[in-house]
Amino acid sequence: MTVQEIAQFCCETVGDISSEMLDFAKRSIRLKYQTLYDAHAWRESMRTYDILLDPKLNGSLFLPYDAEEVTFLKLSRDGVNFMRLNYRERDWIERVWATTLYSLPGNWPLYYRGENLAWPYFNPGKFTFTTTYSSPFNVYIEGKNSNNNPINESFILNGATQPDGTIIPMSVTTVNAYQIVTSLSKDGGDLKIQDAATGVPLILPAASSSLVFTQLVLFPPLVWTNQDGSPIPYTVQTQVKLKPDSLDNDMSVPRVSHIWDALIEFTLSSLYTKARQLTKADSREQKAIQHVQAAVNIEKNQSESRQQVIPTMYEEGDYLGERYRYVTSATPFG
Repeated sequence: MTVQEIAQFCCETVGDISSEMLDFAKRSIRLKYQTLYDAHAWRESMRTYDILLDPKLNGSLFLPYDAEEVTFLKLSRDGVNFMRLNYRERDWIERVWATTLYSLPGNWPLYYRGENLAWPYFNPGKFTFTTTYSSPFNVYIEGKNSNNNPINESFILNGATQPDGTIIPMSVTTVNAYQIVTSLSKDGGDLKIQDAATGVPLILPAASSSLVFTQLVLFPPLVWTNQDGSPIPYTVQTQVKLKPDSLDNDMSVPRVSHIWDALIEFTLSSLYTKARQLTKADSREQKAIQHVQAAVNIEKNQSESRQQVIPTMYEEGDYLGERYRYVTSATPFG
């Protein structure tokens, strides 16, 4: 079901199909969907990525823009064989692990979640913003310079419309060079962003208002080098939870289909609350909660059924015989 279909159905159920009520229903759908999306690790919200680490980042890696949480992280030198890494909080690593066990050779690193940043690179330098959007909109960037001092800048951008209807892009470059970028946002328009260090452009569409990248840090950072001393990049494989769908268009379809019934009931509750019919609103709210619980149970039951179908003997012992080595989560290479 699309946002338009859900909103239209809810407005007809309530008995108010005015444009004001329809717009309110759409806003309610988008806001409540984000809440429901974050409430559970829905199977439809997961994706697996292979990420090539840049040795210049000293053990840090940034998840893709549409990812926000990580389920597991595996490390590989050749991109074929992977070793699963353990997650720990940074303070635990610094208090316990770093002072004792890393004196032993051959230990694999741990990883922790670092600071969320608005640009997935360190020392990006100056930024160039370009747009072809004809209406003026604001752009704001904030971060720190090479001396670790806070800096920020803001701009008003819009493309120039010619008499023949063509649009001349507008570009502007920041005055400051940034070491890290902690905030980068806009209030409209499509924007192409390019830094001086990598030169790789990133497009922020009109429907998106800001950039947020999740940072993970390996400790200690691995340094593999060639015979000539040049660093060897390595690969990590990770399963992530994607960010909620923006549902910016009325024809957008919520990614998690299990919660459509709950979304309808929560929207009806919002509409009844707006209409001051609080008894009906409370009733719909209770039904919505029941639908959410049912959706969670569906996912749990599917997971339990899958575990029964797939044998787990390889986690428990060497079922092939003593002359063979077996694979487990802790020893994926056997």
